[in-house]
Amino acid sequence: MTEEDAVVLTRYVKALCPQQKFDEYTPDAWHDVLGDLPLGTAREAAAAVARRQPFVSPSEIRDEIRKRRDNQAADLQGPGLAAEVPDADPDDVVAYLAAVRAQRTRAAEGQILRRRPIAELVARIGRATPDAAGGEPSPVRRAGPLGRECPTCTAPIGRACRTDRDRERAPHEARTARAHLRITEETA
Repeated sequence: MTEEDAVVLTRYVKALCPQQKFDEYTPDAWHDVLGDLPLGTAREAAAAVARRQPFVSPSEIRDEIRKRRDNQAADLQGPGLAAEVPDADPDDVVAYLAAVRAQRTRAAEGQILRRRPIAELVARIGRATPDAAGGEPSPVRRAGPLGRECPTCTAPIGRACRTDRDRERAPHEARTARAHLRITEETA
């Protein structure tokens, strides 16, 4: 909001609340308090406050805008309620949180959110991912014993060890030892 917009807003509030007192310094004070808000949003909030009470203050305009933004973003709170899946890798925590914040900001501002097809999002789950050097895809790594191939039963990465009767079992000691060795090498 510019200083000229603050003058327009105070004149608008004066028209909404004729009994409210304004002087030549009121627009300057209101600009100091509401200068970071768009004029249209502030006008809508001022009108909403004026419908409830005979006087309108800048703090009540801010509160009204905050309440409206909270109501518009309320559908994005909690699991399963998001209108769109963030365009970020969930393993990249910083990028994922930035995408979620941007999504909630767009929703709070009343922008239209889009749904993405689930098939597009889950197409790469369980598949090999390219390595950091951009070369051949490498198998998906996991932490712990399942992040290595088992030397005893040759269970592949990500799969449980097997018994002689082809049933799942706890990881073999050799697999657990290799995983422990890798962890100590990485932390050293």
